[in-house]
Formats: sequence, C-alpha cells, structure tokens
Amino acid sequence: MHEANNTEAWICICGNTPDSDGFFPCDTNGNEAQPTLASGWSGIYICARCGRIINQDTLEVVGFNPHPKLLA
Repeated sequence: MHEANNTEAWICICGNTPDSDGFFPCDTNGNEAQPTLASGWSGIYICARCGRIINQDTLEVVGFNPHPKLLA
C-alpha cells in the first residue's frame, strides 16, 4: 500500500512508513545492501520495523528477517 497521493511512499502492513522506521535496500536474506548493479541488488527492501522483505515493483512480501544486519 502507498501513502495518499504518493506512489513512492509505502505503508507496510505493520504500519511502518518511510518517515518512521523506514525501509532499506537489502539482499535476499533481508540484510541491508548497497542498491547497485555491482552488489547484485535485485530491487528488494526490508521493512525496518517488522522485517518483511518486499519486492519494490510488486510490493509482494518475498521473505522475512526479524533481525536484519544493517550497514553502519
């Protein structure tokens, strides 16, 4: 789901938004990753509140990691 009038601002089913805990680009395990071609990033994000791994194109939940490793 998206915030009203903003198709780029997601709302996770846990209630997280970009302005609260946010979302981070991640690898298939849900660990934060640099969103570059060199890193092999495949367009997925992790919800920093609940750990759902979300496909940015479809907003489908494709995995779960309740304790992701975030980049410092």
